[in-house]
Amino acid sequence: MKILLLQPRLNWPREYCESPSIALLTLGAIAKNHGHEVKVKHLNIDTLSTEDYQVDLVGITCNTFMVKSARQLVKDFREHSKAKIVLGGPHAIAWKPEIDGQVDHIVIGEGENQWEQILGHEPSFNGCIDDIPLPDYSLVDMQRFSGVGPVGAVPSTVLFGSRGCPGKCVFCNTPIFWGNKPRYRNPKSIVDQIAMLNKEYGMQEVFIQDDTFNANWPWAKEIFERIIARGLHKKMVFRIDCRSNEKMLSEDFLKLAAKAGVWNIFLGIESASQKMLDNMKKHITVEEYRRACKLIPEYGMKVQASFIIGLPGETWKTLEETQQFITETHPWVVGAGYATPFPGTEFDKYVTEHNQKLAVDYADYLYGAVLVRTDELSYDDLASFKGFNNTKIEKMS
Repeated sequence: MKILLLQPRLNWPREYCESPSIALLTLGAIAKNHGHEVKVKHLNIDTLSTEDYQVDLVGITCNTFMVKSARQLVKDFREHSKAKIVLGGPHAIAWKPEIDGQVDHIVIGEGENQWEQILGHEPSFNGCIDDIPLPDYSLVDMQRFSGVGPVGAVPSTVLFGSRGCPGKCVFCNTPIFWGNKPRYRNPKSIVDQIAMLNKEYGMQEVFIQDDTFNANWPWAKEIFERIIARGLHKKMVFRIDCRSNEKMLSEDFLKLAAKAGVWNIFLGIESASQKMLDNMKKHITVEEYRRACKLIPEYGMKVQASFIIGLPGETWKTLEETQQFITETHPWVVGAGYATPFPGTEFDKYVTEHNQKLAVDYADYLYGAVLVRTDELSYDDLASFKGFNNTKIEKMS
């Protein structure tokens, strides 16, 4: 078959794309392995041609911030193409009532086995993520992607070494999509992939974008040691997402991370109010975050801290507590975003039941948009908040 795989435009104007869709490049690799002809496009930087509609199957991955474009793509392909239409991605759980009958398949959750069945082949993946082909980077021009900011060296890209997160944060849809039990790729495979990205595509930075890279110390340790053994730390730099719990963010971990070329650690702090952290089910203390912000720079790495504004229980006092924490700890980069009630999350259920969510269409879900209120803070109150240390309010992406 001729197959077109698409990542829709975002709901707001953006004429660049930070990284290729790992999902689409993986599905593309599977399809190519079965002998199909595959093309991949990212519509923030690519356009569709008349020829693109002359395919047998179009696959569209979509998160909640891409709904507007995805709807239009479904409409256009239904009107101008005979292609079967497949929808997947994190927003898939919310599509069925709206889109039922307009598409041929809605893929919810992990899609590899479902994808093979759609292609007419027996599913061959049995839960071991090492059996899934690596993304086929030849399907895109890697030099066209900007990297996820702040970029430490260009060109920059992302990869994932695991699936699933043990956390139960009320606002996060990762466990809904990947599950709460992490599954880890073989460290050798991950480092082989890093070496390939450097050698074949000239990548100078890799952001290992797993939600909690340090949740499994033996696994992370082997990745660092293999990076060092192959001399990749002398050719490239790295970024990681980490939990700040003291047991996970040990000094041994930080020492080895720095040696392996990690220059930036992303911390999803979300709030410096202990009440808010408990409401979010973060299972961490403000003091552990304080320790992390102090310790990481001592090992020569920079702290990138992200905060969420407007989750249940937020007050002017909790915002002031967060501001005071930022002033005291001085993270290198501070990002703040208004809380987004993603479909299926505990947070979305709460604000819906308590009439604390604006009745807006998913197409109006934007970075920087106020979509919820709290018991104390109205929509206007939250909209009037100017950010921490005058940081622009925009969810870290």
